[in-house]
Amino acid sequence: MNYLTVDVYRSAGIDCTNNGVTSETSPTFVVPCESGPISGDWAEEMEYVILVPGTAGNRMHMKPQGVSGHTMFGGNFVYTSDSRFGELYGTAPIHVHDRIEN
Repeated sequence: MNYLTVDVYRSAGIDCTNNGVTSETSPTFVVPCESGPISGDWAEEMEYVILVPGTAGNRMHMKPQGVSGHTMFGGNFVYTSDSRFGELYGTAPIHVHDRIEN
């Protein structure tokens, strides 16, 4: 699987992710994209945060790969202007479900 880098859009105010992965500004976030420029091996080697698509009701969202259990929207979105993202996921920013209650 190949990946495409995305930008995280977050509020400048309070973080509501409960320390979810998108609350950090330093990681590089990627989403699955067959024609993306980043190989799976490279993403793992560089320790990129891989976000995978899911659905809640009738809305698509992204959540960190490997996270099991119930996740919630913490207020942050991912998006890129790369046309490959739009072809796969639509033209609007996508919710990230990275809030986990303990």
